[in-house]
Amino acid sequence: MELGVTAVMLPEIGFEEQIALCVSLGIRYYQIRPRVIPPGQRGKPYSCWGNHSFDLTPEQLLSDGQEIASRLGRAGLAPRGTLPQISAADPDETILLHLRGAAAAGAGRMRLSPPPYPAGAFDYRAWLESAIDRYEHVVGRLARPLGIRLLVETHAGGAASSPGLAWNIVERFDPADMGVIFDLGNFAREGEVAPGLAVSVLCHWIDCVHVGGSRRAEAGDDELGCRRVVAETCPPQESDLHLPSWLSALRDAGLDPPLIIEDFSSKETGPAKLVRDAFLLRRLAQGLR
Repeated sequence: MELGVTAVMLPEIGFEEQIALCVSLGIRYYQIRPRVIPPGQRGKPYSCWGNHSFDLTPEQLLSDGQEIASRLGRAGLAPRGTLPQISAADPDETILLHLRGAAAAGAGRMRLSPPPYPAGAFDYRAWLESAIDRYEHVVGRLARPLGIRLLVETHAGGAASSPGLAWNIVERFDPADMGVIFDLGNFAREGEVAPGLAVSVLCHWIDCVHVGGSRRAEAGDDELGCRRVVAETCPPQESDLHLPSWLSALRDAGLDPPLIIEDFSSKETGPAKLVRDAFLLRRLAQGLR
């Protein structure tokens, strides 16, 4: 079992500190997050979605990608894709900037979310065919020539939130061209199905597993007296999903994808969460043997 981390969960520390921490924990993979710090967040306290010590814009990844890969490689780490916040609906120029950055860093993969879907009821089949047409264009014209595999993430709020919805997209593509980020934190919020079924549906396309936690919290009753809940992030072991069951399903399918730690619970710093979660995953792996 190989472990990795998404850079966005380590906002408090710089790149060299991130590398040193990963080495100390035996972490192998580093997922790069090119992003632009919101203007209103610069100079503010560090947070996953706000200010970051390691300020890596898409343009900087393109210019410095080779050096970033070299620094990771010298420490025994490997880049495992990039995670830009873009979708297949974005213009070719935007997607190309991120694809070239991923290629410069030797990342091999890049997340590209499905196009947004309309609010309310809509013609899903027509939306799906349009989304697949767009992905076919990006794969054939933009990504494959650069040697980049596109990744669709099973992410809450998106059009691939469940294994079945993700499969509707990726089953049209060779797994060499398109894979899936199997996101356990998001399954606890939207799209959860039985672990064995989820793994079986996406088996050939699972590229890596994002390990985080989410749980339902009471939000009171509405004006009609119906119970409401909200999702809140939490450590993986406190998630509404039973993490050992999901790891067992992957093992039973003969899969051993990298487990990429992506913990957005807010009570601890990113480094502290990474230490805790790496220990947890190694302990679970020992128990599943």
